[in-house]
Amino acid sequence: MGTSNVDPGSSGWRNTTRFFGIILILQIILVPVSASKTSGIPQDKVIFAGDSAYPPFEWSSGSGPRGFNIDLARAISAKGSVPVDYRLGEWRDTVRALQEGEVDVAAMFISPEREALFRFTTPFYVLNHAIYGPSSHAPVRGPEDFAGQRIAVEERSFAHEQLVAQNFGGEIVLAAGTAEALHAVLNGLADCAIIAEPTAEILIDNLDLPLLAVSPPFWPRSYAFAVKQDREGLYLWLQSSLSLTLTSEDYLQVYEKWESQIRPGSESFIQVPFYIGYTAITAILLMMTLFLWSWTLRKRVTSKTNELETAVKRALRSEDETRYVANCETETGLARPHYFAQLVEKRLAECPADCELLVFKLVSLHEVRGTLGQSYSKELIQHITSQLKAEVDGPSCYFGRGIFALFSDRDEVRRFFSSIASTQSEKMPYTQFAAGSAYFPQHGTTSETLLARADLALSKALHEYEEWVVYDQSMDPNPIDVEIVAAFRLRSLEGMYAVFQPQINIESNRVIGAEALVRWQHPTLGALSPVDFIPLVEKLGFVSQVTDLMINEAVRLSAQLRRADRPIVISVNVSTLDLADPDFFERMKRTVEQHGGDFRDLKLELTETSFSNESECISDVLQQLKELGVNVSIDDFGTGYSSLAYLSMFPIQELKIDRSFVDGMVDNKKNRNIVRATLVLAEHLGLTAVAEGVEDGKTLAMLAEFGCGFAQGYFISKPMPEAEFLNFLEEHSTPDKLPD
Repeated sequence: MGTSNVDPGSSGWRNTTRFFGIILILQIILVPVSASKTSGIPQDKVIFAGDSAYPPFEWSSGSGPRGFNIDLARAISAKGSVPVDYRLGEWRDTVRALQEGEVDVAAMFISPEREALFRFTTPFYVLNHAIYGPSSHAPVRGPEDFAGQRIAVEERSFAHEQLVAQNFGGEIVLAAGTAEALHAVLNGLADCAIIAEPTAEILIDNLDLPLLAVSPPFWPRSYAFAVKQDREGLYLWLQSSLSLTLTSEDYLQVYEKWESQIRPGSESFIQVPFYIGYTAITAILLMMTLFLWSWTLRKRVTSKTNELETAVKRALRSEDETRYVANCETETGLARPHYFAQLVEKRLAECPADCELLVFKLVSLHEVRGTLGQSYSKELIQHITSQLKAEVDGPSCYFGRGIFALFSDRDEVRRFFSSIASTQSEKMPYTQFAAGSAYFPQHGTTSETLLARADLALSKALHEYEEWVVYDQSMDPNPIDVEIVAAFRLRSLEGMYAVFQPQINIESNRVIGAEALVRWQHPTLGALSPVDFIPLVEKLGFVSQVTDLMINEAVRLSAQLRRADRPIVISVNVSTLDLADPDFFERMKRTVEQHGGDFRDLKLELTETSFSNESECISDVLQQLKELGVNVSIDDFGTGYSSLAYLSMFPIQELKIDRSFVDGMVDNKKNRNIVRATLVLAEHLGLTAVAEGVEDGKTLAMLAEFGCGFAQGYFISKPMPEAEFLNFLEEHSTPDKLPD
């Protein structure tokens, strides 16, 4: 089963798994029980490797490695009488380490490509994948529906290998980990992500991500331990020790420990104990017939048969039951998103009058769960589900994370939401709802359109703290914004370029640096100011494309100037999203190395809000930048919400005094005092101070009087294209008088 795509609900699936069960027991019997105590022992210690963020199977925690695979490895260690160690990290590094022999064992999905590299043990699990996206994403069947789309996957994962092998016709967005693949969707870098179901569900829930499964489960695959092809002794020890574990109480104990996190009843896990059940039954029949080996082993297998009967029955569900699991969400029994869309389309085909699609959310479910516990949040979900089933005749759906949808006639929809909102205080305290809806046919004639517009209305309700908002055209995105977003999604930034605004040493009037600022001459929209697109792309997670372009231009020019024996520092604005991107640091390094630049010629300017929002996240990145020689400046200092403690906590070299204080300081005493105090603070902390927004000579003279060393503004020069900036630089290479 591990190397073929088989429908879990078909008889072929059951025949395949029966056959595999027989093969499995033959493997267990034909590997001598005593192998683990003979020359099969590979070494003094076996290193199990894995993914550091792949719950519930393996992940790193403060108390050490945890997960199903970790506990199973411990059981194998006890059966095989060899100690084990664990090494968890990024999955791509784990696969490389296994190939190069740096580690001994790793659990992974079986595939033909991997079987060419590794030897696999008896599978001990079967899992499915699914496609995850935002709630507004149209339901899909599988990867075959994604031609031309961007799909995020963990690098070197089974999903990555499958998409490459199938040549599915879209763009693969590689992520360092599973959580990073989900964040790529949230940040607009990908349209959706393909991830193993249990891991995705746990990460989405733990991180409170607004994502959900938009496809039924697919790619059922066997999960097993892998070793290098040439590690014969290790493989024999591992296979025999695993066989003993599978036929003992140890595996059942491990499975029962993690069963609650695996969500029993989900299709992904219909086959979880399947192999174990078939192994036990077939083992008894074969051993009774052949009178072979190990009366002790037979006794253990027999003692477990009754306990595994339930698992065997679950593994042999009918096709109807399997189809139900694929179409209905297991926690609530409500339709999954793809099935909900199908049911709505059927209703629309009947041309109903005055119908409404409602999307509503249990607000702050994450906080409720954290305060009152998981069991209380589940009770809330079940209570809402019960009311939906009792009061609504039309189709209903649970998207996860407290988001529901229903489609019915308007009167019924309004009665239901009024009922659930009015009973929340007595039956569901500490809860609040927000809803958005769209009418058929006024707001759309397809399930996809109605769902998208109801979702827009829900977003507005959440943003404006309203209980219920009905869609109207004013909620539709601005056509200019749509065209801007389309350009970023296609990574087609034609006409975007950098301009450079000089920074001078006030005492000598020499140019000592510049700030690279973005401009965009859009092919169809014309000249766009940064305020027209930067806030939008920051919100949608596309700003890294602008940052990468500006860093590339700054490094290219600074390297050119250094080769001409005229080095200057060029600064670039960087957002929180950039610093939180796990690939940002490496991309920046590659850019500097590609142009033969010097890290000392690059400065990154961060706003104060970057620190207040993501202080922990960026601390390590700032330290790495400092070690390379990259300078870091706080932009717009004094306008944000930061604490002065950040100046001592982080490796900052410069403060840029915001233009709102510099402009008008000649006539405004408060502004003068703020500028003077900031300069004193910078001096005492050993930081450089740069005044931005210098608009006249009197302001520049006052800054010199206050002891400010450096300045930037239109009085000195407006931002200039590269050719003009190089001319300006040449003219100011020696002390020169600025305009009066």
